[in-house]
Amino acid sequence: MDKLYIPNSIFITGIAGFIGFHLAEKLIAEGYDVSGIDNFNDYYDPKLKRNRAAMLRSIDVQIYENDIETVDWEFLEDYDAVVHLAAHAGVRYSLEHPQMYIDTNISATQRLIHRCEELDLPVVYASSSSVDSDLLNPYAWSKFVNEKQFQSSSLTSVGLRFFTVYGEYGRPDMALGLFAAAMSQGKPIDVYNHGDMQRDFTYVGDIVQGINIILDNTLNAIWVKQHEIYNLGTGVSNELMDYIRCLEDELGRVAQKNYLPMHPADVKSTQADISKTQKLGYEPTTSIRDGIKLFVDWHKEYYKETLISEVRHLHLVKT
Repeated sequence: MDKLYIPNSIFITGIAGFIGFHLAEKLIAEGYDVSGIDNFNDYYDPKLKRNRAAMLRSIDVQIYENDIETVDWEFLEDYDAVVHLAAHAGVRYSLEHPQMYIDTNISATQRLIHRCEELDLPVVYASSSSVDSDLLNPYAWSKFVNEKQFQSSSLTSVGLRFFTVYGEYGRPDMALGLFAAAMSQGKPIDVYNHGDMQRDFTYVGDIVQGINIILDNTLNAIWVKQHEIYNLGTGVSNELMDYIRCLEDELGRVAQKNYLPMHPADVKSTQADISKTQKLGYEPTTSIRDGIKLFVDWHKEYYKETLISEVRHLHLVKT
């Protein structure tokens, strides 16, 4: 039966992650009640996740600390909708640890789907631009399976294919974080396929704008069981070397480049077709130059404060 659905309380899995953190801040500003879950694993430095979580808790966001593989989802009955972002990330890492991606990205997602079906909760979930490829790695095919899991469920659900998201509080294992850290320390950066790669680099603020629009247009309306897929990118494919040059300009130094062959888990080029998402009102506006400037301004300040804290700690330990 059709029904008018106006969610007020939203639960985010992976809330202390890069996109989850920014989305939670946005939804709080939009007047939603927001809670979430994260396991604070050590795939990358958990201090960054802890800092994101502290900022969210300061604006009254409740965060559960648990693994989605084992958590009891009974408490979801208190929420109106779920945004499912939790997953093992990392295209290249997945080649070495495929079972992790099966356990978390596929099996745990199915448990969440089952509980949401019991409660008739709509779900907006993270897919990936890698689905629209040859599925050359476990991360990519786990996201492909996610789309099929939701498509075959009884839920109203929306999959979001993210295209190379970057920005403040970004994951340090992604290209921009790796490049900025290495360049700041005068170390070389690894440039795959000898630099001949193109990506639809998408600033996190534009991604969050898109998720918010999709929530408004999909959940705050009369709905029946449906499954939709939307691309969230810029619609423009930029050269990797242009991306690096923007970073060099902002950091004021030229990177030492270690040119390497194509990585087996990579694709050469990505570009989002955002025409379907634009019909909902989505319009990304942040150029890579502007987005990288915002990232570098944050990176310098954040890691300066981190370094000062570590030096103080060492001093206290020695004395």
